[in-house]
Amino acid sequence: MKRFQRPMFFISLLLLILVTSCTPIKNLHEWKDPAYTKTLHNTLIIARVEQEYMRNQFENFLTHQFNSLGIAAIPSYKVMPHSATEITRDEVVEKVHQLGVDSVLVIRSIMQESIINYQPGGAYYAATATSGAFGDGWYTVYVGAIVFPMREYDIDYFTLSTQLFDVESKKPIWSDLSRIKVSSSSRQAAINKFVPFLVRKLNESQLLE
Repeated sequence: MKRFQRPMFFISLLLLILVTSCTPIKNLHEWKDPAYTKTLHNTLIIARVEQEYMRNQFENFLTHQFNSLGIAAIPSYKVMPHSATEITRDEVVEKVHQLGVDSVLVIRSIMQESIINYQPGGAYYAATATSGAFGDGWYTVYVGAIVFPMREYDIDYFTLSTQLFDVESKKPIWSDLSRIKVSSSSRQAAINKFVPFLVRKLNESQLLE
């Protein structure tokens, strides 16, 4: 009987690896300030995306999700309508005070990986540039942007950093690092999957009312 146990073990392990690799969203790391016990009431949402339609969808969908839970949220494109990559620190600080928000949530890409088909039957792995490390205050989050490839890839993987900052203390109170699988033909569909995932994580961290 024992001789059958080892093959079955490896088959189960292989199936687990295959299922995990096909998962569209994988959580890599999550952190919350253990001293923070408040919930969100009024949040400015910033999606650091070069393409404006992607930025709008990210911020609108997340705003809708927050509003449905009774949380006031403001998409940044409505108060800072120019390109998200051109937003300055001083502008964010000014808007935060003008709007009276108590928190700022920022989503940005820190790594992009791609599977590229160069020839029939051949697939090659490629990784493109990353942005810098996390800032130590909410006012530094404007650094970095999501840059989508110019050529067509079969599959893209983006590692997204989401950080939530408390305005009063100017410090991060929650962060999430996730890897999302993005089809080159439907990046908007990937956003529609990622936003509910993000809201669920915030709720599990007891940050939502």
